[in-house]
Amino acid sequence: MKTQKEIDAQIQRLKDVRPKVRPFSFFGTDNLECLDAMVRVLEQDMDSDDIWDRWDRDEEDFDVRSNADGALKWREGESEEDDLAQGFPLLK
Repeated sequence: MKTQKEIDAQIQRLKDVRPKVRPFSFFGTDNLECLDAMVRVLEQDMDSDDIWDRWDRDEEDFDVRSNADGALKWREGESEEDDLAQGFPLLK
């Protein structure tokens, strides 16, 4: 499990990279909504039930929910990711 200091640093990293993230993927995924979901999970200490309650529309919320789950796994130490912001495509 991550410390509060690590969580706060990750939240700041996600917020710092947000203006540089390409808003939509080639497939139409809303990258900013996905990034915001990660921040929300970390800031609000959401658990899996909270994530499913918030993003429960199957196909429509799949990418957002997947990123939210990724943030939860990172926070719990169940992910090998060091930086959650790495997966987002940046503007040129």
